[in-house]
Amino acid sequence: MQQEQKQELYTKIQQLKQYNDQSLHHFTTIAQNAEYTPDFYEEVKPFADRMKETADAWKPLAEQWIIDEKPFYFYLKQIEDTHENMCISSIRSFQSDTKKKRFREMIQSIDYILTGMEEQLDV
Repeated sequence: MQQEQKQELYTKIQQLKQYNDQSLHHFTTIAQNAEYTPDFYEEVKPFADRMKETADAWKPLAEQWIIDEKPFYFYLKQIEDTHENMCISSIRSFQSDTKKKRFREMIQSIDYILTGMEEQLDV
């Protein structure tokens, strides 16, 4: 994997970590205010689209990094699952009926993978 691809992967990881934090913030804000209903086209869809676009760009870079670098404790299945979790969490974060424990575990799982990759990526 070339250095500019690693740099791009690092940038995507940073963006996804921010989106992951925003998902948690959306969830805690909406969970605390039962009367608030976010507008789908103004809030939910734009955020979910940004997250999916970044996750879609991150996934092939992350897979290539795993194939080329063979980092410890990272596997292609984890990348696939993390990608799916990011897409799900971006929408679930706006739903007031989302289970708190399950959502937090999903956020922690995403953060664990992204932080681990960030630490092992030699940029």
